[in-house]
Amino acid sequence: MILLETSADPEPREHVAKYRQLAFVARWFGLGLVVDRVMPVMFGRTFLTDPARTLERREWRHRMSGNHRLGVTRATTGVIARQGVYDEIDMIRVPTLILVGDEDVAVPLVHSQRLHERIVGSRLEVIPRAGHTSTVEEPTAVNVAITTFLGSLSSTHEIEEKDEESYIDIPGE
Repeated sequence: MILLETSADPEPREHVAKYRQLAFVARWFGLGLVVDRVMPVMFGRTFLTDPARTLERREWRHRMSGNHRLGVTRATTGVIARQGVYDEIDMIRVPTLILVGDEDVAVPLVHSQRLHERIVGSRLEVIPRAGHTSTVEEPTAVNVAITTFLGSLSSTHEIEEKDEESYIDIPGE
């Protein structure tokens, strides 16, 4: 399993009002009006200030502004309303890679550290110079981390304990 820039906790209370306001404006007036407030949440300071990445920032600003208003509202509502699952993650029994950008303000490193402490045998990789969108900001570092993790897994790795809760029965299979 690979967990990328995520948390097992509910959204911090201090973010909820701000995200509700952003979602309201995005839904009724379009994301273009709030994109300048969203960019620093989604991207780290290195990406946002690097003169060599001006065109990339412009492209992502354009992409974000063009997102479907209702889709953005639903995604933001999902973030705001999510329930924590921290007390359940110690049940994870598969090899797990946890990735986080060292400049992620949406889900700071402390959340990934909490996951790492709770998931037995997990591996935590911090992506330098990346925010909440490390796959865009530092794609090579993300790919190397994932490739290294997958390469470290035994090709004969099998789940030793097959309990009924671990599998989804698909009719006809």
